[in-house]
Amino acid sequence: VSFLDLYLIHWPDAQVPSKSNREIRAETWGAMEELYEKGLCKSIGVSNFLISHLEQLKEDCVITPHVNQVEYHPFQRPQELVDYCRSRNIVFEGYCPLAKGEALTHPTVIQLAKKYGRTPAQICICWSIQNGIVTIPKSTKAERIEENCKVFDFTIAEDDVEILNGMHDGRHVSWDPSFIV
Repeated sequence: VSFLDLYLIHWPDAQVPSKSNREIRAETWGAMEELYEKGLCKSIGVSNFLISHLEQLKEDCVITPHVNQVEYHPFQRPQELVDYCRSRNIVFEGYCPLAKGEALTHPTVIQLAKKYGRTPAQICICWSIQNGIVTIPKSTKAERIEENCKVFDFTIAEDDVEILNGMHDGRHVSWDPSFIV
């Protein structure tokens, strides 16, 4: 059987001179809907789409994205977008859960890592999962991949989750899609 588990539009900005981003997104999504209908993709989704982009897609197309993959870490916790996705049965998938390493050196994360006897990375990943986010950490090192998986045998107390939630400052360590129309 030849199919993709998940196929995503990676970015809402098309940069096609003769057409608007919205037109290109709609055309691209239409092609992805066809792949889904033919069974060539089990799920189709988007990445870095904000509410405005998702609303346009809803008006222009038939199938609601199954997934929206967005930057999510203690400094970038777009709760309104998470709630929007959940209310429409779009799985919110968070990438960069360690904020490209920036969260690993934050004093609050370090303090919580000591409190729970874990690494800062494990604190960030567990926090993200406890917030109900499908979390995808990235590493090329086998020992870090193994460490990142060891987050299901402890729970961060709710007051500590709230402390981490409160670290949101809107910072992007990846791309910022808020200027894309």
